[in-house]
Order: sequence, then structure tokens, then C-alpha cells
Amino acid sequence: MLVHSGQHYAYELDARFFSELQLPTPDYMLAVGSGPHGAQTGTMLMRLEPILLSERPDMVLVQGDTNTTLAGGLCAAKLGIPVAHLEAGERSFNRNMPEEMNRIVVDHLSTLLLAADGDAEHHLRNEGLPDAKIRVVGSTAVDAALRAGVLTRHSQLLEQLELTAGDYLTLTLHRAENTIPAVLPGILAAIDELAAKHPVILPLHPRTRAAMQQQNLVFGPHVRVIEPLGYIDMLALVGGAMALLTDSGGLQEEAAVMNTPALVLRNETEWRYLVDAGFNVLVGNRRETILAHAAELLNPAALDRLRSARPLLAEGAAARAVEAMAAYLKAA
Repeated sequence: MLVHSGQHYAYELDARFFSELQLPTPDYMLAVGSGPHGAQTGTMLMRLEPILLSERPDMVLVQGDTNTTLAGGLCAAKLGIPVAHLEAGERSFNRNMPEEMNRIVVDHLSTLLLAADGDAEHHLRNEGLPDAKIRVVGSTAVDAALRAGVLTRHSQLLEQLELTAGDYLTLTLHRAENTIPAVLPGILAAIDELAAKHPVILPLHPRTRAAMQQQNLVFGPHVRVIEPLGYIDMLALVGGAMALLTDSGGLQEEAAVMNTPALVLRNETEWRYLVDAGFNVLVGNRRETILAHAAELLNPAALDRLRSARPLLAEGAAARAVEAMAAYLKAA
């Protein structure tokens, strides 16, 4: 049974992915849309509870760190249904991020903790969660990108945009902390300066578009703004870039699959292993730090050094997660 919360509902960020990746049609659509955290989470709880009471699943699987993850885990746990959390143990250690609070709460109410790596396992143990609940399965984001990456050869995006591989930067920007008035103007100023040297291609997220309109901000002439892309085209755009500038979580791993280093527009990341390996770099979200790191890293020799540091990215996380859930249910 697949339940779609509707937290992401724009075609470019939702239905297009179901179509391109041939995902099954959801059995239930909660259609919660956007809104304040409390209202959004509360609406999901209200609409999900009768579904779980009717279906009585053996287990509920929630993934990631969104309000959907929180609502799904909380609703199931309160009804006495076992919860499996995929991407358990990921931590930024920044409790000002709503996503961090979602991760922590869901991990502590889950029955089965499906961690991506040893670091995540370590975080869970440090929080007192028992080893019996933890399974290290790998990253399903890596799984998906490894499988879909071969399809990028069919993408015509670079030709359509008249881009030459290796000659441009890809930018994504959407996190709540980066779109506030105290931060967004500085990021845009840095991007405008970088774009004067290296063309920047930005699939613009609806949240960032709205924030820019509210703050009367615009990009300079060298930033090329396009509509959000589907999964395959986005991988193609990232794979052809000299580097990725991003505050996204998933794209940090997807870029690694495409062997494109990421300059992460944040001060911390849950995907610390890519930074520790020397492949991705935290550059902050202030104009001065972004430009300083870019001056050091956006040259052929430095980018080659980053690419050479890419860690091994193993496939098979999805299968291991399914095996762990099946084993739990068999033993229950």
C-alpha cells in the first residue's frame, strides 16, 4: 500500500517523477499541500489515521526527514503499528532545522532503524537506541541514481539548452534557512559574481521563486533560470556540470554518483561521509565564504582532486532494507 501525502504537489516536483521512474500509482492521496509545519503535520495525521485503521498494515515504512515522515511515523506508532525509518540516524546537529527535529523524533519512535552507513549507526547508538533495532543497509538515493544514471544518455537537455559539458555550474537552492531575508540576498550576490565567470544553470524551486518575489530580488544576467526538471534530466544537468552548488540533501549523493563535486551551500550536512572523503565541500551560505571557497575550488586541478576523492558508492540498499523488514516481520 502506497500513501502519497501531497506535501510535494507541483507537477515538476511530483507527478513527473512518478511518470519518468514508472512508479506505482498511490493507493491513497492525502493532498495536504503546503502550509505551516503544525497545520501540515496535523492535517496528515488526521487524514492518515483512518487509512491505517482500515488497512492495518503489518509495518509502516517512512523515508527521510520531511513532515510527511514525521506524520507517518507518529500516526503509525500511536496506533501500535511497527515503524521502519529509512535514512535513520542522519544528523546535521543543527536543531534549528525542522528536518533535524523530524529525524530525531521518528528515530526514537521507530521499531526498525534502516541506517545508510556506520556514521548514522553511531549517532543512533549515541542517542541510546538499541543495537537490536538498527540495520545498516546503505543509501537508496545512491541506489536510485545508479539505476537512473544510465538513462541520462537519452536526455536531450544539454543540447536543448545549448550547453557544453564541463563548461557550466548547476545550482539548486530551496532550503528554508537559505531563503530568509537575512541570507538569500547574500547567496544571490555570490552566485551573480560566480556566474560572470562560469555560466550558472538554475532549475528554480517554487519556494525560492516565491521568496525572491517577496524580497524583490532578481538574478544577474549570467544566471540562467529554468523550470524544475524531472529526475533523469536533473541527473543529466548535474552530470554535465563542472560542479554543483546546492543546499539539497539528496542531490549531494546523486551528484557523487554522477562524479560531479558539490559545493554545499550550508554550514553542516547529514551526508558527512562525502565531505570527510574530500569529494564535497561545505562552503556556507554567506557571500564571503561562498566566493572564497569557489575561488579555491573552481579550477580544473582542484576539481580533479575532488573527483579523485569520491568514495565507493554501493548499490543494493533497497534490497537490504526489504530483507531487514521481512526478517523483522517473520520474527515478530
